[in-house]
Amino acid sequence: MINNTTIRQISVSHDDKNISCIKIGLTKKTLFHVFQLKKYQTKPDRLVIDINIPDVKKTFPVSQKEIERIKQRAKIVVIDAGHGGEDPGAIGPSGLQEKDVVLSIAQKLADYFNQKQDVKAFLTRDGDYFIPLGERVKLCQQYEGDIFISIHANASYKATACGSSVYVLSTEGASNKAAQLIAQRENMADLIGGIAKVDNDTVAGILVDLSQTLSINESLGLAKVTLDNMVSYCHTPFIGVERAGFAVLKSIDVPSILVETAFISNPEEEKLLATEEFRESMAKSIYEATLKYLGISSSVVFLRSPSGYKYHVVKDGETLWSISAQYDKSPQEIKGLNADIPPSDVVFVGQQLIIP
Repeated sequence: MINNTTIRQISVSHDDKNISCIKIGLTKKTLFHVFQLKKYQTKPDRLVIDINIPDVKKTFPVSQKEIERIKQRAKIVVIDAGHGGEDPGAIGPSGLQEKDVVLSIAQKLADYFNQKQDVKAFLTRDGDYFIPLGERVKLCQQYEGDIFISIHANASYKATACGSSVYVLSTEGASNKAAQLIAQRENMADLIGGIAKVDNDTVAGILVDLSQTLSINESLGLAKVTLDNMVSYCHTPFIGVERAGFAVLKSIDVPSILVETAFISNPEEEKLLATEEFRESMAKSIYEATLKYLGISSSVVFLRSPSGYKYHVVKDGETLWSISAQYDKSPQEIKGLNADIPPSDVVFVGQQLIIP
């Protein structure tokens, strides 16, 4: 039953004192790690024996040479379907599992991107299996991703909670209590999957430097465009762009967002998440938002808002002054409608501005 060159056999025995003994026979000296995981959600208390198998090297699906070839002609988008395997994520009232919904959306999103010559998408997982949060980060780095998108479905103890939201990494705490609770829930994935907590690894103990601060600013631009598209395409309530300390967004120095598509805990939104139509709309909205952010659709993106204002998505090389001149407006007029423009008048690539 054991298809492994390191583990020879596993046996379990019990004595009359109700004590169990587990014996693992190895073919060679091997490093191992034994640890306990406390009960969490549907998972009982667990004793985990993590055996290092040096003979087995993880094979990366794409060669470095192929990555370099792709980078010459295209932007690389890494799409992360949250949870997977024994970690189902949130579960809806009728039993719909988050891991299945987000994988479906991620696959549809990748298909959209891979129809274009100037964008290439890779998935962190393409099936129902568990990947630790740190490994997802490493995959983005190995793929040399230009953008990282992690897809999830939200959940709340309140069945009436509803809406879509987009999150970016925060290095100074969550933007609100709800964002903090959501980040805590998503960051528990490793415990559900049976991964030991490490206090000083590249995820939990990351020292955020200037390059990551820059990527957070760029992520905000991508997040705003994405949420605007999601609301337009999917007609879900608008929650907003929030910040929190999501582990899967740490250590990534490229624009990175975590999309909470809808509340799977809400019976009505669970029904939406179960439909192919909604999943397709969600994938298409994220796809088109990413193209707008990258400037692939056109050099300048105009979106007509209900109030009659225009939206302008900032492109590389543009400044508040150049944008003002383009629309024959003063910088003060534009700043008056955009509270997120700082006193320094600095705008960043992907930032969505309302134009009077």
